Amino acid sequence: MIKKIIIVTSLLTVCIVLFSCHTQLDYSARIAEAKKNFINKRFGMFICYNIMSYGASWGEANYPITDFNPDKLDCNQWADAAVSAGMKFGLLTAKHHEGFCLWDSNYTDYDVAATPYKKDIVEQYVKAFRNKGLGVGLYYSIWDSTHNIDKGKITPEKLEFIKGQITELLTNYGKIDYFVIDGWFWRIGHNTEVPYTEIRDLIRKLQPNCLVTDHTHLQAPYHVDIPYFEGPFGAFPSKSNTMASALGHCSIKGNGWFWNEETPKGMKPNDGIDIILKKLNNCEARYCNFMLNCMPNRDGLLDPIYKDLLSEIGRKWQPNTNRPPLPNQGSQIIKSITIKSADASSGNADYLFDGTKIAGKNYYTWVSDSIFPQNIVLDLGEPKVFDVITIVPNHRCKPAPETSLKEGNITACSLYTSDDNITFTQIIDFTWQANSNYRNLSFPETKSRYIKIEINDAVGNNAIITELEVGSSMISGI
Repeated sequence: MIKKIIIVTSLLTVCIVLFSCHTQLDYSARIAEAKKNFINKRFGMFICYNIMSYGASWGEANYPITDFNPDKLDCNQWADAAVSAGMKFGLLTAKHHEGFCLWDSNYTDYDVAATPYKKDIVEQYVKAFRNKGLGVGLYYSIWDSTHNIDKGKITPEKLEFIKGQITELLTNYGKIDYFVIDGWFWRIGHNTEVPYTEIRDLIRKLQPNCLVTDHTHLQAPYHVDIPYFEGPFGAFPSKSNTMASALGHCSIKGNGWFWNEETPKGMKPNDGIDIILKKLNNCEARYCNFMLNCMPNRDGLLDPIYKDLLSEIGRKWQPNTNRPPLPNQGSQIIKSITIKSADASSGNADYLFDGTKIAGKNYYTWVSDSIFPQNIVLDLGEPKVFDVITIVPNHRCKPAPETSLKEGNITACSLYTSDDNITFTQIIDFTWQANSNYRNLSFPETKSRYIKIEINDAVGNNAIITELEVGSSMISGI
């Protein structure tokens, strides 16, 4: 009897291991295929339409919704215009920073169901675009001024609010190809208040094949499937970029991304169709989908200027079928580990995580003094399994001379682990060329509570890190 139990237990262990490996391989293969399919779409419509279209200021709380009544709204018109341009997918701002929802949410009355219009716009959009053979993306802002969801104000109830609304969007409308989150990393942070792993695991459970991004630019590439470049900020993929990515671009003058009275008056003088086509072609060559912002007006329709613009693009642009296939994207952190605390031999260790804007332009970065080696010690709170550490070097959203981006980048480091923060065991050494590429530290699975990164050399007088992340490349690794 005991022997039988041992045999059954052994078989069960083998089955669990095989299932775990199959799950990991299956997930990685699916996401790799989803990235390839997405990048082959090349060109999409970023539909910025929400309460800002009706006069709300950026991030304004509780803007009146009594005038929201687009009785001529026609998502089929949007889809037809997208097809005329050669676009292959759409992205709709289901909820922007002001908190107004374009669907009937069970978590708030600040939604389309409480307006004179009442109809579910997300549902209409999804149906119209699918009927034209277009992919479907949804944009959702976690920062929400009306519901007071902001840094330092997150409670368990607000976290459930966020998860509940994401569940509605990813449950009620069928397959979603691309889910874009905003107002999270740069406003609240991924580390603690709205934990990245909880949100990503929820999305993975609801829509296993859905690609996810957050508007982190290149600050946190380990937290997104498709990094995002915000064109109006001057962000653009480099000539050598091979990451599957996407760029949002504005072309019509007006109040930023959303329609106002200035929108129908015409194109920006310095950004006509030739510039749009040049950016589209450059993005395509760099494996970056180009998403052109198209702003429906207060009737819920695209102005003639957009219809004409998109039609002309369709006459002048064809996808480059000679572009080589998307290169192998390599391994990435699938599950992140929340870091309980960090210490550094110099500089402010808090600046290693969750980059925070200063005056709306720059991000905090960790900068060491000039004495090497430098030590960073991470406390995971308890022993955890990990096999990847990603270091984002000196980074800017806007293009900058390559020499300025090299400054401070680490060229040599050693990795140590410990269970007591006293005795450390060396795991591996790493060296890199003096460039501004991300530093991916991959190594055999390790389980410990403390991690020490000993920085032995860097370009210039100081070591500089914009962002740091620890995680596992295996779904079952944590």
